[in-house]
Amino acid sequence: MGFLDGVKVVDFTHAYAGPFCSLFLADYGAEVIKIERVDGGDQARTWGPFKNDYSAYYASFNRGKKSIAMDIKSKEGQKIIYDLIKDADIVCSNFKAGTLEKYGVGYEQMKQVKPDIIYATISGFGTKGELSKYPAYDNVIQAMSGIMDVNGFADKGPTKIGPAIGDSYTGLLLLLGLMIAFHHRQKTGKGQQIDVTMLGALFGLLEYPVLEYANNGKVISHSGNASHYVAPSDVYQTKDDYIAITVKDDSQWKTFCSILGLPDTEEYATNAQRLDNQAELKILIEEKLKDYTSKEAEALFDGSSIAVSSVMGIAESLENPQLLARDMVIEVEDPVMGPVKLVGNPIHLSENKPVTNIPSPTLGEHTDAILQQLGYTKEKIRALKEAKVI
Repeated sequence: MGFLDGVKVVDFTHAYAGPFCSLFLADYGAEVIKIERVDGGDQARTWGPFKNDYSAYYASFNRGKKSIAMDIKSKEGQKIIYDLIKDADIVCSNFKAGTLEKYGVGYEQMKQVKPDIIYATISGFGTKGELSKYPAYDNVIQAMSGIMDVNGFADKGPTKIGPAIGDSYTGLLLLLGLMIAFHHRQKTGKGQQIDVTMLGALFGLLEYPVLEYANNGKVISHSGNASHYVAPSDVYQTKDDYIAITVKDDSQWKTFCSILGLPDTEEYATNAQRLDNQAELKILIEEKLKDYTSKEAEALFDGSSIAVSSVMGIAESLENPQLLARDMVIEVEDPVMGPVKLVGNPIHLSENKPVTNIPSPTLGEHTDAILQQLGYTKEKIRALKEAKVI
């Protein structure tokens, strides 16, 4: 039994941010009933990469869930939703603010049916402010939050962080909010609404750029891979590739010099001096590293406390023994794609193991079964299909 076995989630999420949250609920045993559009389902079903003409993207974030395809704009569809809500614990959504309310299935309406429901929402901008009516995607949120401005190199301008962290990180924050609300309900019997925005999530990640400007008036913009506070801490070119190195203090600096054969001169003795001379220091370090491949350079520091890693590509990461030991590369038998490799669950609990081998549902795969559990007859289900409600 999963940790969340017996917990029922009515899941209106689509694309990435919301499904990333409900994925963790499904992994740990919750029954996640995914509400999809009757005319095509979750938009992520059309996003690549594909295998056997089926979206591996969709499969990655929806494993272990159940799919019911329906028209939530219709009165009959809304009745089905309220039938689902009667014994549900959690509702998840990542539509733009106000969408579900427009269809008569917002928080205020739902808690009339289930007073202790936990209603968890992700949106780009929340319910307040002039931007609340707009949808959002990761690249726009990265630009607006300030994340994009502190990423990249000075001579090339701001750069988007590769993975869609506006989606994944916001999804994790919603998951955290859900766990707090769930614990609160166990103690008080009261449900509540959780409101997490992509813009707020990424702004909350900015840490030192915000602190420096707000308190010291200092602007920290895109400056590559170098740290603003510790040196050396950068990515350095080797004989064949690149390696990341961080030397955290003056004591480690002496060790670093000894291993790499650098002179421990007075001009680089303190971290403050090294920060003032980062450009010259990088040249000295790369001059030493040019005789080593990245793997050879990495091996030089084995047994030391200095953090180093060659810069790995995705192919190498998929074979990384540490990631494999943590079950971060899994294989799921999908009914359409066959065996497909997906990213595993990074949360490891000693007493509650995630279940990650259940494939994602095909569109409407569980519609009949779910409705039958709610008491709908086969004749009623047939009539709903003929009316294109389901």
